[in-house]
Amino acid sequence: MYQEKHRFKKTLSAFAVIFVELALMAATTAVFVLVFERVDTMRTEAAAAAAKNSSSATVAQESLNEGASSAGSENEPMQEFKQPDDWKLVLVNLDHELPATYKQSIVHQFNVDIDSRITDSYQKMHDAALKDNSKIWISSGYRSYEKQQQLFAEEIQTFYKNGVSREEAVSKASRSVARPGCSEHITGLAVDLNGVLENFDQTKESDWLQKHAQDYGFVLRYPKDKQNITKIKYEPWHYRYVGVENAQKMKAMNLCLEEYIDYLNKNQAASH
Repeated sequence: MYQEKHRFKKTLSAFAVIFVELALMAATTAVFVLVFERVDTMRTEAAAAAAKNSSSATVAQESLNEGASSAGSENEPMQEFKQPDDWKLVLVNLDHELPATYKQSIVHQFNVDIDSRITDSYQKMHDAALKDNSKIWISSGYRSYEKQQQLFAEEIQTFYKNGVSREEAVSKASRSVARPGCSEHITGLAVDLNGVLENFDQTKESDWLQKHAQDYGFVLRYPKDKQNITKIKYEPWHYRYVGVENAQKMKAMNLCLEEYIDYLNKNQAASH
């Protein structure tokens, strides 16, 4: 009898252990199920968010593209550049060196070198200004490639000594002194007046030139409001000969030389 009771207790203990183990397994399984469901939910939410972001990014990019396309359609494209046949309008700037075919006619007059084809026009302008009690004089005219190279190197050195990097010194120098071959002075058609003073635009001589220079074929080459086009800082002393007809049109239309040549090229293309 004792043995049967002992055997029965032993069996109950075994069932109890099994029951506990099953209960633990069930609980563990439930926990894992909850965890997996949460992970799956998070993955789904993450995927949805990624898809939404991707869609938003696509829409944003498409909007930008449409905006760029729309802006481009509103702005009339620049006419392909072509050097004018008129020698008076030869364009020399940071993007266009003096054409190899261009021929100057340099003489020494007014204490500077200058193209002989503009001496009469300058003399008339000088005399007319003097009658109005405004004295103008040429402080710089024609410069050779070698002279411009020297000036450019000196300007770079000036900025470099002030502690900027070599690259930045070159960049800054090119805003105030044109690179060799890219300066208008190599044409013989450009003149710097009255000593290249930063405050020249505050003088009566500058006022006179602003009113009358175009009537003698000269224009202010680097105006203050055209710096983004000319890529040269405002130079109130720098005048360029373009001929009376061209100068008067440029003045009336408020165009710098780059804009005026583009205007002429477009009109020429439209007439063909």
